[in-house]
Formats: sequence, structure tokens, C-alpha cells
Amino acid sequence: MSVAGIPRLQELTYLATAAQAVDEGKPFEQIRMAVFDWAKLHAEENDSTGSFDADKWEKRRADRAAYFRNTVVVLKELMRLGWVKRHDLPSTPGSARAHAHVMLTTTPTGREWTELVTREPLDGFDALAGALIEAHPQFEAFLRLVGARPDSVASHLTIPLMRSGGSSRHDDVNYLSSFVAYVVEKVRTSDLGWSASPEVIEGALRDYVSRAVCRDARRAEAEPDLSAREKRRKETGSRKRLVALCEEAAVRLAFTAAGCPLDYVSHELLRRWTRFLGLANFSYYVPGPSALRIWKTADVIGSGPATEFRRAVGDATRRAAMEIVPVVWRAEEQLAAQNMFLPVWRIRAAVCWERRISDSEFDAALTAAVRGEIPDLAFQVHLDGASGGRTPRSTKPLVLATASGHRIYHVMRVYGADQLQEISV
Repeated sequence: MSVAGIPRLQELTYLATAAQAVDEGKPFEQIRMAVFDWAKLHAEENDSTGSFDADKWEKRRADRAAYFRNTVVVLKELMRLGWVKRHDLPSTPGSARAHAHVMLTTTPTGREWTELVTREPLDGFDALAGALIEAHPQFEAFLRLVGARPDSVASHLTIPLMRSGGSSRHDDVNYLSSFVAYVVEKVRTSDLGWSASPEVIEGALRDYVSRAVCRDARRAEAEPDLSAREKRRKETGSRKRLVALCEEAAVRLAFTAAGCPLDYVSHELLRRWTRFLGLANFSYYVPGPSALRIWKTADVIGSGPATEFRRAVGDATRRAAMEIVPVVWRAEEQLAAQNMFLPVWRIRAAVCWERRISDSEFDAALTAAVRGEIPDLAFQVHLDGASGGRTPRSTKPLVLATASGHRIYHVMRVYGADQLQEISV
């Protein structure tokens, strides 16, 4: 099962922009520019590292291929959902010129959604989630596997992953065997939300990795440029590539064993969709055996316009999240540096897993606690903007809105009731 051809995470946020442009009677080229402008604004507003380059974006504006694919995918999705009437779209940036003045038409239900998402964004994205569940069976299946549907039989889906150092060829040969043994053992001894026999596990993992290695080798040999060919050969034989292939193989095995065959890219899209929509969360960094864990953050009942969402959010959820922060801190503090600070993302992962909540709900809880909006906590948190080392790509810093603008925090420290310290935010 694959979700190829449907929107990636960022493209979910472009749907409203494109739908609005269609409803306003804009032709294809102006729709593309509307999507481009929204992408630029989104990148600028969410820049937490100072990497936004206005000049670079301005230069891209003159490129007729910029955000062409995103626009086509979004329009196709609007057509699939029945919100824009079906119409031929350009297949390549080169053919876009002939479609520049093509006009599309919003359907009545599409206009209703456009008005809703413009007026009430949260309700609009709830309506979008219901429509996606109805339009994409694999989306519904993903929610069911991670515990969000009424007929779910597990509360999470966990994929064991083995992180290991070393770089020699001998180590690489042994890595796959060690990985197979690790997954077999975790399936036997842990609650993962899926199960398979040792024979099935070994066959699936070895077959996937073997086929991928052969495919990589063929692509490397087909590279016409000698230096590029050598670079591909090195990448193909690297430990980093082997670890990545083992993860891909384990993900495919887990979803297949759970009854929903899904390729790695599709699973990535769906886990990001569900995190963005507040329906599920995932982390590689929950304390305990190394694994990718995916869990529900909402109960999702029904599909289409009648879908009901019961998210783990609000004051009670945030208090419950903060109440276990000291417990998590004590378990993790031996990993802290001499100044006793830990990365926010590490504490976030542990709390979110324990309470089955989203990253954004943890951030809201931590923000409220720092501002003194959760009374009677027996501890206090100190935040700092220091980098705290490498931040994994799948995580993010804590961003707090203040009177003087946004402040970004990477590390935190927990003080006991006898060590309270005021924090100005």
C-alpha cells in the first residue's frame, strides 16, 4: 500500500491557500504563486534558527518551476476530495506555461470548506481530517494501528531499532545479523502492537536489505560521472546507509505484520499528517530500548463530515503532563551535563509517551508552568537558549511568545520545591 501522489505534510497547509485562490477565480499560474507566497510566509514565521533568506526566496519567485509540483499535488487532492471540479493539470513545469491561464471551479462543498477553514482554521482542519479518512483508506488504517479508532486493538505501534557504532566492513556484515536478533527478541518480550514469527522477521528484514543494496549498487554503476559513481559506491556501502535500510525494513515488516502493508515513505507522510492534525505522535527518543514509537493522541470516531475528534488536550491534560516531569527528570538527570541541563526534546519525548499526548500539548503545558499558570506544582523549570548539542531532525526547540517577540529554548532544568527560582518570560 502506498500513498504516493497525495500531499506531503507541508502541502496539507497549502490546501486552504489553493482552495481560496480557486474560489477567487485565479488561474493556475496565480494559484501557484499563492502557494509560493504562503510557503515563504510559513518559512519566515517558523524560522527558529535564523536561516530564513529573503533574497533566496525572492530569486526563487522568478522560477516558474518553483512550487509547481506542490501546486499540482494540492489541486489533485482538492479534486479527489470533491472540493474542486476535475480538470486536466500540467504534468511538468515545461507544460505549465500552456496551463497558466486555465481556470478551475470550486464545488459547493469546496466553497463551504474554504469558508470554514478561513473563518475557523481548527474546525477547518478537523473537516479536512475527516475527508482524508474517507478518501484514503491507508490513513484510516494508520490511525487504527496506533490506537485512535474505535476498533483499534493496540494503543501504539512500536518498531524496534538498534543504534550501534563502528564502521568496519566486518562490523557491517554482523550488524544485519545483530539487528535481526534484536528485533526477534523485542517481538518476543515486548508489547509492540504487532507480532511475527522469528522466521518471518528474519526473512523480511534480510530480503528487504538485500534487494535495496543490489538496487543501490545498480544505480551507482549506472552513474555516468566517475566521481559521482565513486561517491554513490561509498554511500551504498556505508554504515549509515545500512542502518537506514534496516529501519526501512523494520517499518515495512511492522506495518505488514499489523495488517496494513505500507512502504517507508508512505508511513513517514502519515505519521507527519497525524502529528500535524493532532491525532497521533511519534518519537525515536522515548527512554528505554531503542525504537520508533507511534501512539494516538486522540480518539477518532467516524469519517467524512460526521467525524468526531476527542483529543488529549486542555488544562487537565497539561497538569497531568507537568506532574510527571520531575519523575522523568530524575530518571534522565544522570545523562545531564555538569550544569544539570537536559535537552527539551528528551524530556518532551518521555512525557508525551507516558501521557500519550502530542508535542504541542507538552509545549503548551511547559509554557503554562513556566508562566505560573499551573498552580501548586512542587517544582519549577528553568529554560535556557543554549544549544545543548545536536538536535535530532525529527524534534524541535521550545518556542515561547513574549512581549518582545519569540524566544527559543533548547535545554531545561528542573528545580525541587526547596530550590525555586523565578524565571522571566
